Amino acid sequence: MNPERILVALQGNESDDTPLAAAVALSPLIKADLRAVFVEPDPASYMLWTGPGAAGASVVTSAIETVREEAAKAAVEAEKRFRRHVDALPDKGAACSFRRITDSPAEAAQQARLVRMLVACPDAAAGKGQLSGFTASCLVDEACPLFVPRGGAIAPKTICVAWDGSKEASRAAFAAEAFFRRGVEVTILHSPKNLDYNDRAAAAPNRLANWLAPRGIKANSVAIDGKGGLGEALLEAASGADLLVAGAYGQSRLAQFIFGGVTRTLLTATDGPSLLVAH
Repeated sequence: MNPERILVALQGNESDDTPLAAAVALSPLIKADLRAVFVEPDPASYMLWTGPGAAGASVVTSAIETVREEAAKAAVEAEKRFRRHVDALPDKGAACSFRRITDSPAEAAQQARLVRMLVACPDAAAGKGQLSGFTASCLVDEACPLFVPRGGAIAPKTICVAWDGSKEASRAAFAAEAFFRRGVEVTILHSPKNLDYNDRAAAAPNRLANWLAPRGIKANSVAIDGKGGLGEALLEAASGADLLVAGAYGQSRLAQFIFGGVTRTLLTATDGPSLLVAH
């Protein structure tokens, strides 16, 4: 049994293979066992009331049963994929576990407590599909770091860290600590855009560089202008890296949804390096 835990969100189809493969690769780096969850909403909570009478009740009952049957099939498929992937671990996944949860996303997200990070598929991170609400609740409500596998090596050999001195960026750096090993190339990406005068000292790249130095990392720093959008500039600067580390939702989620923002740009990207974000 390992001292840490990695949570993996599954939905019972081929999209589970990407986060499962990533979680298995991350396990020895973080010294973590895997905790897989298949999250299904309570069908009764989202079925619309069809009107009074026995006919309406019959329609709702039939629909709920259909949803439950499909969810049961998907849960079986999710566990099969999970067992197949963890069989590659040295202990054959003896200390790993799978759970099927029927609950609201916010309640189900309590599973993210006392885990090192959540690994989720890119679609869920981008706000698409049945796991989007659960993934967002884990990241924001439970403050669980989120790893989104896209491309690049695990363990990462090249890492870009988006640094603005914020508490979110600091938490992301802490979440990535297991990846900061001797021989890893680390680049600190920084920009004065959107910084108040009082924030500039905390945002200085040497502050992060000094934290990395005792870990055997001599980091480079690159200033980006972000004229075409800071999120796009970060993705472009990190395009050749294995991993991009960044703080998430310095603004509220609602503001990011309405006006756009760096976090939304990073989470909705369709290619580029894998992503590790923390709130």
